[in-house]
Amino acid sequence: MKNYLLPAVLWLLALAPALAQTETTTAPAANGPQVRPLEKFRAINVGTGIELTLTAGHVQQVEVSATTLDQREHILTTVRDGVLGIHYDNPDERDSNSKKARQNRKLRVAVTADQLYMLGASSGAAVTATGPFTTRDFQLDISSGATVRADVNVEVLIVRQNGGSVITLSGQAPRFDLKITSGSVFDGEKLQTSRAQIEASTGSNVKLAVKQVLMAEASGGSNIRYYGTPELTKNMSGGASISGR
Repeated sequence: MKNYLLPAVLWLLALAPALAQTETTTAPAANGPQVRPLEKFRAINVGTGIELTLTAGHVQQVEVSATTLDQREHILTTVRDGVLGIHYDNPDERDSNSKKARQNRKLRVAVTADQLYMLGASSGAAVTATGPFTTRDFQLDISSGATVRADVNVEVLIVRQNGGSVITLSGQAPRFDLKITSGSVFDGEKLQTSRAQIEASTGSNVKLAVKQVLMAEASGGSNIRYYGTPELTKNMSGGASISGR
């Protein structure tokens, strides 16, 4: 009997590490994506270096993730007056807010929503929207080094942009209004507009496709380049330029 038991015990001991390794491999990560139940919202404000992925969909969902569990728990998501606020607040990391430190945290939020009327981004937030997002009126308020890349299908698009922010848009917006300043960049070469009004100042750069009417004002070394043959009204000062292509 002992001769039979000894090989069996040795076989089980050899198998135990493999079983433990398999269990460790398949166990879900404690700091994995977390879906957060929130009340309905129709606008979003995001900041503090968070990477926001926005997807068009009828069922609203907010999912957050980060490098560590502690960092994930310090991604704050709140809804007030129909506006979803997303930002990062960790008292232990306020002295390490460099671009590299923000990238290492991998602060990511994935939002599914539709019929939004406003998106605000600031403080180095990076927004990527897949869609296209379809709504009647839509406003973008982008500042402080934030970046936005989106495909839109709207009737009226209003953009307020400053602080070295960067926006890249494609899609359609028949009526378009842009005020841009402080070295910001707006790339709308693939955004089809019919009637547009642009005010650019303080070293900002704009590209936009316009079909019918363009009212453009540029100052302080800013540059506006338009694509198409619209009826043009322009005003330039301080070394600025407005040109067609």
